[in-house]
Amino acid sequence: MKTMVERQSIIHMYRVCGYSKRRISRELHVSRHTVDNILSEYESAIRTDNPEEALSDLLTIQPRYDSSRRRPRRLTQEIKDKIGFCLKKNAVKIATGLRKQRMLKKDIHQFLLSQGYTISYATVCSYIKNIESCKEKKKSEAFIRLFY
Repeated sequence: MKTMVERQSIIHMYRVCGYSKRRISRELHVSRHTVDNILSEYESAIRTDNPEEALSDLLTIQPRYDSSRRRPRRLTQEIKDKIGFCLKKNAVKIATGLRKQRMLKKDIHQFLLSQGYTISYATVCSYIKNIESCKEKKKSEAFIRLFY
């Protein structure tokens, strides 16, 4: 995360010390892209009508991240339907005694990749895990011990 000290030190190292962006990123253990973003904001602040005010705003305002409108980009309803289809086929195979011929999570991921979808293995695993946990909650049974 970009803190104010990092911003000030990055700008100081770039303008006063004359360090390159790579050297700044190495010394402060910050990504080169972060250094590049901060310096591009600095350069645009200098080019405004009132550079001192823009620079003070740049150095004092906390960075804001708007994640309210984010949603999963790769896991669409179409992919969920394909995963559901594979899980139904697995249930049929297990019911008919062909347990070893079912599709594992990695097989489902390969199937989706062969269909042309770009989705990560971790996304497939987490979605299947959520489905299985919901099924386990529904199937929970209670047993009462009987004493004779």
